[in-house]
Amino acid sequence: SDLRRNAQVPHDFANDGWDLDKLVHGGGKGGSLMARVGSSYMIKELSKGDHASLLKVASSYGQHVRSGETLLCPIYLHFREASTGRFFFAMRNSIGIGPFAKLYDLKGCADDKTLEEDGEPIKAVHKRVWNVGMWCRKTSWSKERRVYYDGKVQARRCEIPLAPEQRAQCLKSMERDTAWLAQHRLMDYSLLVAVKTGLGLGSADSGGSGFSGKR
Repeated sequence: SDLRRNAQVPHDFANDGWDLDKLVHGGGKGGSLMARVGSSYMIKELSKGDHASLLKVASSYGQHVRSGETLLCPIYLHFREASTGRFFFAMRNSIGIGPFAKLYDLKGCADDKTLEEDGEPIKAVHKRVWNVGMWCRKTSWSKERRVYYDGKVQARRCEIPLAPEQRAQCLKSMERDTAWLAQHRLMDYSLLVAVKTGLGLGSADSGGSGFSGKR
């Protein structure tokens, strides 16, 4: 409630605009279901394990995001849906809505990927161990696999133009956030970077490059 009050988020912000029938796959490896509430918020389902982890770190998380600059997504609600017993959390949509010139999911490793390019979502086509042909030669790759792979290479090499003060603040926030995540032994987080063209550098709401940490 303190986080919602500080951000001037209405207490009933998640009451309307979504329902269980509107949940879709978010595209992550965990396959979690999610829904948008307008353009400002997102509802995401939690596994029992993630629910338990969020309960453990909730107090520390609240202190962390209130006490300094952060790129972590603001989480405003953690709840159980009474009729099904399923767990969810509600967070701000920190990058706004597309279409995006680029939408990157960056981890600083081989898992970097491009999620959207020129307003078109990029389908994930993984080179799994059982897809023997993909390992033997690239000539057997489908067009979708090539687009996905090229997007991964592009994400790994991407450079985001920032003014010196923006870069310093971004790095300071990332160092602070990753220290907090490591303290709680949380992993598999990444930096979601949305790029819009034609509006100059700025926040996710004003165009340019929008940054949002996510787990």
